[in-house]
Amino acid sequence: MLGSSSAALAQANPPATPAQGGAGDATDGAAGRGVRILQPETSPANIVTNGQQAAPANASQPVAPPAANAIAPAKQRPTAPVGTGPVPARAPVPAPVVLKSCDRPFAKPTLRFANPARFDRALKGALRRGKTVVVDIESPYPVANEAPAPLGAWLNEVEKSGGMVTVSPYCQKGRGLGGFLAKLFGGGPAEPYKAARAYDAVLHVDSVDQIVTQVEFAPRKASK
Repeated sequence: MLGSSSAALAQANPPATPAQGGAGDATDGAAGRGVRILQPETSPANIVTNGQQAAPANASQPVAPPAANAIAPAKQRPTAPVGTGPVPARAPVPAPVVLKSCDRPFAKPTLRFANPARFDRALKGALRRGKTVVVDIESPYPVANEAPAPLGAWLNEVEKSGGMVTVSPYCQKGRGLGGFLAKLFGGGPAEPYKAARAYDAVLHVDSVDQIVTQVEFAPRKASK
């Protein structure tokens, strides 16, 4: 009776077969039963490196506040390539000052002092008419110098005979021209120049260059 009961229990509960293959067999067995086994996810926060917990890769790093005395870097302007910048405007160059020579007082003189050899005869004939005679000097001379011969002899005759020899500046106001009269003439009266005794003489001087350009012989006024 007991023997038949033991045999029945042994058939109902067969002995368990030891598991073979480890985790792989368990997985296959679970898959065979329709059960899905999920692998545990490793949290980045739990990663430990050399005994220290590493910060996650996407974690934002704290930004250190700027120091109180920190100097902000100066912004540098980009250097423009050579020849690309605007060309600076050039200041206008002032035109050179050109002194325009003044016209001589008499546009139509009576005769010209160019050939000294013929001048005496020409001037003597003009003075005998008793009218104003204007001599244009082709090569003007400095007013500080003596008049060239023979013009100086005629001027000397005017002065020695009681006439007046004056200076009339034009173009600009003359300066100190009266001091030159004393050394304009030399010598004494001469018979060939007696035609000048009825005349006064005026030296017309370009004040810019201080040169005598024309000599005017004007009939002397009768003294009262």
